[in-house]
Amino acid sequence: MSDDNSHGFCPDIKMVEVASPIENCCRGSGQSLPPNTNSTWAPTTHCDTSPSLMESSDSFEPRPFPPPSLLDVPVEYIIDQLHNLAPHYWDKLETADCTLVVPVPYPGGKHASEPLASPSPSYDPSGLGRRATEPTLAAVPLIRMQLHTDYLSAHSSFLRSLFSGASPIDLINPTSSLHPPGLRTSSGKFTIPPNRLPRLMPSSTPSHPVLYLPIPDPASLHYVVHWMYFGTTDVIEDALVHGVIQWEGIARNVEYLGLPTDIKVFLGRWFERWLNPDRHGINDAYVSDEEGESDTACSDDDDYDDDDDDLMDDLDSDGIRWKDGRDDDEEPCRGRTRATRCLSWASTASTSAVSYESV
Repeated sequence: MSDDNSHGFCPDIKMVEVASPIENCCRGSGQSLPPNTNSTWAPTTHCDTSPSLMESSDSFEPRPFPPPSLLDVPVEYIIDQLHNLAPHYWDKLETADCTLVVPVPYPGGKHASEPLASPSPSYDPSGLGRRATEPTLAAVPLIRMQLHTDYLSAHSSFLRSLFSGASPIDLINPTSSLHPPGLRTSSGKFTIPPNRLPRLMPSSTPSHPVLYLPIPDPASLHYVVHWMYFGTTDVIEDALVHGVIQWEGIARNVEYLGLPTDIKVFLGRWFERWLNPDRHGINDAYVSDEEGESDTACSDDDDYDDDDDDLMDDLDSDGIRWKDGRDDDEEPCRGRTRATRCLSWASTASTSAVSYESV
């Protein structure tokens, strides 16, 4: 993968007819192909924060993954082909068939910085991009990402269920560590405020759903999406090394989205090798030159077979909690800063725009 694709700096191109990712990746499989539902779409600049969730709507057509016509094709093959086609769809807004609208929390009323590689913020002072039924409330910063449902559904069990028509309330896991204990009722169920639940927005069309997604850590969402497209973790690792994103934030996003085991293994190894070098020295990850041709494997490769789904065991509601008993006020390890700072918005691609709009 070239440097341009790794960092998402793609030149502007003219509008062309391009088939959907799922259609291209399955050519030659012997299966009938679903119709191409991609369309060019100009996003609205106002969001609806009414308590309606993923309600049945004439403007929403459920999108199961894989499509019924491809049920006999191995999912692993589909995902592998999607990764091969990623350079043709990454940052190609004209072929995007869905939009994620992510609210950005910011402390003290200060606006977060914009992504380094994002387009200019979009505004709609005349309200032409807003439906008459949408309310005008306080302005909040939003990230708007135009993406492809095939890539999102192939990797995120949560988004796959939402695009298939499931209710977000039905998808809440009562054992998830993402919900503070104070939100649990006497019946043992969680009560989540409506504005913290994902939902389809009124501006959705049958060919282009617009999903309001209050993800835990918006700062690292670009990097997670890059992994969904290319299947590599080098961009995430580089951002972690330079402190652009935080391990805790991306780990919460992984749990929230229901991402598969391989990225959890990567984050688990990162935690052990980099954030906690006292337990796994740098040399543990490598064999010596004399042993390089032997059958000796990395000593920690087998440590995560039973812990792939336990990323959040090291986190509590106040932040990181070290397994070896160290307190948060001790000297931090390499690769992690404990200083309070604004969210980092170094984007890996110009797939979004940050704007301060009425939601």
